[in-house]
Amino acid sequence: MSKTYKRAWHTINIIAICIFSMLLITCYVVLYSMDNCGLMNYSGVSLKKVLMNQAAYDYAIWAVSDKDDDFNEGFMEDKGCNIGVIEGNYSDLSDIDLNDDKTYVFRNFSQDLPSEYYTAYVPTSKDSEFILSDRLYDFLFTRNNDVISYDAYDYQTIDIKGIGYDIVGQMAYIWDGEKFLCLEDNSYKYAVNTDGGTYNTCNIYDRIWENQRQALGIDDDEDQDALYIDGKKYPALGDDDSDYVLELYGNNSSGILSLSYVADITSLHDELERSEYGACTLDSVSSVLIDVGESTYKVYTVICFPGQKQSSDSFFVQASRYLKVIPALHVLLPILAVISAFMVLILVMILILRAGRYENKGSLNTDILADISMEIAACIFAIAEMIPGCLIAFLSNSQMPSSALAAIFAGFGIALAIFIGIVWFESVVINFKRGHFWENTLCFKLIRAIFGPIRASMRLISRSVKWSHRIIAICLVISFAEFMGLATIDDKQSLIFIWFLEKIVLAIILIKVLKQYASLKKTAVEMANGNMDVTVDTSNMYIDLEEHGNALNKLGSGLNTAISERMKSERLKTELITNVSHDIKTPLTSVINYVDLLQKEDIENETARSYLEVLDRQAKRLKKLIEDLIEASKAATGSIKFNMENINARVLINQSVGEFDDRLTSKNITVVTEVPDKDVYVKADNRYLFRIFDNLLSNIVKYSQEGTRAYIELLEKDGRAQYTFKNISKDKLNISSDELMERFVRGDISRNTEGNGLGLSIARSLTESMGGQMDLTIDGDLFKATVSFPITDMLAS
Repeated sequence: MSKTYKRAWHTINIIAICIFSMLLITCYVVLYSMDNCGLMNYSGVSLKKVLMNQAAYDYAIWAVSDKDDDFNEGFMEDKGCNIGVIEGNYSDLSDIDLNDDKTYVFRNFSQDLPSEYYTAYVPTSKDSEFILSDRLYDFLFTRNNDVISYDAYDYQTIDIKGIGYDIVGQMAYIWDGEKFLCLEDNSYKYAVNTDGGTYNTCNIYDRIWENQRQALGIDDDEDQDALYIDGKKYPALGDDDSDYVLELYGNNSSGILSLSYVADITSLHDELERSEYGACTLDSVSSVLIDVGESTYKVYTVICFPGQKQSSDSFFVQASRYLKVIPALHVLLPILAVISAFMVLILVMILILRAGRYENKGSLNTDILADISMEIAACIFAIAEMIPGCLIAFLSNSQMPSSALAAIFAGFGIALAIFIGIVWFESVVINFKRGHFWENTLCFKLIRAIFGPIRASMRLISRSVKWSHRIIAICLVISFAEFMGLATIDDKQSLIFIWFLEKIVLAIILIKVLKQYASLKKTAVEMANGNMDVTVDTSNMYIDLEEHGNALNKLGSGLNTAISERMKSERLKTELITNVSHDIKTPLTSVINYVDLLQKEDIENETARSYLEVLDRQAKRLKKLIEDLIEASKAATGSIKFNMENINARVLINQSVGEFDDRLTSKNITVVTEVPDKDVYVKADNRYLFRIFDNLLSNIVKYSQEGTRAYIELLEKDGRAQYTFKNISKDKLNISSDELMERFVRGDISRNTEGNGLGLSIARSLTESMGGQMDLTIDGDLFKATVSFPITDMLAS
């Protein structure tokens, strides 16, 4: 699969994740909104009742929002809704006549109330805020019809003059000096006694009751257990050891009160029930907050039922539509959510497996955010994830004319956030796959920028200066000894600070000196290995080290000059050999031709004829020498133009051996070949590769011991085609393999054979020029030549 198709499939995978994620989010939002509206737990008749009650409540909100005018009569007429408004909260409508016109403060129907109607209660106050919508449910922005009622209260702090409890009514009251005030339920709790009353709280009420007794002029000898409120005597609700206490929760302080300080006012139960005063809140254990303002809080009871002619967007019509759709959504949305979640999981797993792999060979590429620092990519992701919330908040606060348009904007924001989130997630996966998640962070780059040069310097020092560890260890030992010596001095703060600065400066100088020395040593080692082009940067070195560096630079320059001169000399020598060979070749050709003509003449003198045979043989040998010289010169200077092509190595070696069959047979040399059955291809010049084999086989013919075997093999080894030529030398091999590869060198010192010492040198030069490798091995009388070339794939070519 090509790179383009892989990228296309990868893009489709990301788009599919976005689509299924959007579908999953949509299902969740709709299910959450339905559950929020109470539509998930009902079906059938119960669901219809919930929907119709909601429609009635929406009409009630619209009606009460215009209570000071005509209760939105025109709106009700347009929608086809019959509505009646009753002032007051009537949870039980059985006690009033709903067909009496006087019952209502407004109604737009004259007929009797039908058997099926819906009731809604709307609390209002002077500062009520109405939220109005023409939709029964607006799931996107929850702009449902509603009312927020405010009631302004003025509060006054009153000191408690006594506290009592009505056992029948199970309520607590405080006495403010004039009347009983009911306490809010959250201000107290009649609870089981654990540790008795709080000491401070009980003392406060002990003084309150004592002040009452003194104001009434009651002697201490009279009933000590009685509690007096407004001159009347009430028994205590219990004693200090009672099983119960009264826990008090004030805004500023709280406490536990023993029942011996709580009056039993059960005898006032009927009177307390008729009290017109509202409940008050504890401010502290000894004071309460009471409302002294005028409340505008009011509740309206609204009765609704559909008219005979309803508009298409009537709340009751919308409720009927939801009644048809919601049961199906109860089943479809969970199934769709599960399928979407499963698909997202599968696609994300595919994304993880294929992240970054677009090339044909599976090499790892990057995506949009993979090369950006991980912190920056995470910030981009976080900003992108805030886009949906910001869009929804903006659209909620702005009066978007179309809910569908608002949904499009919100969906676009969510899709963009999901896409950026997927790209960010893929970048994290790619960084993990590439193995440099930590390296691609700003923290790592900052640490590397600060400590990287120091680490590189220490690494260079440790690798180049073997005794650097000992120097550092000695410095640490001396520094520790100095520190211990400073620790014995009384006034050592300033000295330690100066000592610390001095050690920092010393460490910097030491590292710099060692680094410069390491650089000098590294350059010297590279020069020793033959790299004369390397130089030392002496711009910031200390004086002695700078002189050493300049000397190394001059040494390298001098050696390069000497090598250049030697190479020039070698080139001139090669050119001289080539030119002389060409000059000799022309008269030699004439000599050979005339010798050939003389041999065709009828010469009867046998001595003269033998002289001609010697002259012919030596002239041809001289011609072969000159041709080899020219070819060796061309191979050494790289002036041969090769026609590189795919060659069947198996066929060529078989042909080469076949060419020498007669000559090998005449020398009584048996050739043993080991060639694979399958074809093996190498890239080389066919003519010159044959010449290499020709030289090696000629070497076997010239120098092999007669009556022995020669071994020729072709093997596939480490992706290379390897030829091996082995034979037993007839003469003692008194020279190394490296010397044998030089020009004009043969294994026999007597030089009594027909060779000229150029064959192996020419073979090696041709092999290396075509990208191959040739090696010689000598083991006693065993001579072994190995030639290898990289194997070429014919299909790839």
